[in-house]
Amino acid sequence: MSGSVLREVVDAGGEAAAETTSDRILDVAERLFADHGFAGTAVRDIAREAGLTAPSLYNHFAGKQALYEAVLERGVAPLAKLMSGLAQKDNQDSDGLLDSIVDHFATHPNLAKLIQHESLIGGASLAPIAQVWLRPIVKDAMIAIQRNPDSNWSEEEGPLVVAAWIHMILGHFAMAPLLRELFDFDPLADDQIERQKSLLKRYAKGVMSPE
Repeated sequence: MSGSVLREVVDAGGEAAAETTSDRILDVAERLFADHGFAGTAVRDIAREAGLTAPSLYNHFAGKQALYEAVLERGVAPLAKLMSGLAQKDNQDSDGLLDSIVDHFATHPNLAKLIQHESLIGGASLAPIAQVWLRPIVKDAMIAIQRNPDSNWSEEEGPLVVAAWIHMILGHFAMAPLLRELFDFDPLADDQIERQKSLLKRYAKGVMSPE
């Protein structure tokens, strides 16, 4: 599940053009997978909304599974890299990490909804998302908590702390439509993203020193 899921573009339109088309396909696929789940999304629907025919889409991705894996790789792999780096550091830049995580979800706002959708329906795609993509991130997050000199949480409490972070970060993006109706602001607007970063940083200071 890496670059191998991407097929070489046979059209001689150039690397930059191919990358732009692939990104457009991934943007559409991310949104449709978030709305309908893996099982409820057809390749022909992705191709149509990306302005392509299905055969043209297959020039970029081998099939729906490969496309789904590419969406997850683009969305989750950078988060795994961030958490892996943090877990290996003694001096942890939690503010910078939070900024990077929130910025990433702001760039891919449907990613949180995709994860939430699969969690709600408990479909066949949930286990791979959890085991392959998210479990390493959770593991590194718990390592980072235990290595933080300001943390007073026990090993048994670590999963609960990480779960709370998952709710706070994913929830802001996955439940953006509900928050928009409740509070009359757009959670995805630039100013609200910055406010969410500030809130998470304040929360981090409290949660890492609970006593």
